Amino acid sequence: MKAISILYPWGNMIANGEKNLEIRSWHPDTLPLKNIALVQNNIRLTKEINNDPDGQIIAIIDIISSRPWKKEDCKKSGCEESQFSEGFLAWEIKNVRKLTQPIKAVAKRRFYDLSEIERNNLKLVVDKEVITEIYQFMY
Repeated sequence: MKAISILYPWGNMIANGEKNLEIRSWHPDTLPLKNIALVQNNIRLTKEINNDPDGQIIAIIDIISSRPWKKEDCKKSGCEESQFSEGFLAWEIKNVRKLTQPIKAVAKRRFYDLSEIERNNLKLVVDKEVITEIYQFMY
């Protein structure tokens, strides 16, 4: 499963429906991208610091499109208009499925594959949530 890391607090803002645009300097190779693990990290990742071992999967998202970022997009992207800068791209995020329980995962730069352990832990949480939802619907 593919993952993308997003710095705290913007990951939480996406998971809570407060932010539906992610601003990046690069365009994904293909779109749309469905069922992407959103890994929130606390360290800004760079070429020198390329992972955060204390990341957490907090949601599953779809990235639908990418377009030039406009000043009027600031509210949807979790920033003030004074932070706007030309030349960036706005990725439109839809179908956000927030996890009830975060899952430990290493945050990395760009898109990357979750490890087998991370995928298995995610599957356990998602399966538990689906079973709970079905049970509540039945009774």
